[in-house]
Amino acid sequence: MTETATPAFNQKKKKVRQTPEQKLAALEKQQAQLKARIAKEKSKLTANQRKLDTRRKIVAGAIALEHMEHDENFRGVMEGLLKRHVTEKDKSLFDL
Repeated sequence: MTETATPAFNQKKKKVRQTPEQKLAALEKQQAQLKARIAKEKSKLTANQRKLDTRRKIVAGAIALEHMEHDENFRGVMEGLLKRHVTEKDKSLFDL
């Protein structure tokens, strides 16, 4: 009787057993990859929060500058705040 060869696609690969050291190394590698992914996501979140904060400041500043043009009392308050809290270099931005 002739033996028929089984097709290669039907043959299952046998898993090679890992030593405890190899298992530990693989787990440590996975851990490092996860830490990198977590750090990347935290970085994205922080960058997005910074963008939103900057946008809020721009909008609030634009409203305040516009309001200064229409309300003399508010203008006086803002000029006082700007003179006290803004550096000499930046005061020129506000014509102070």
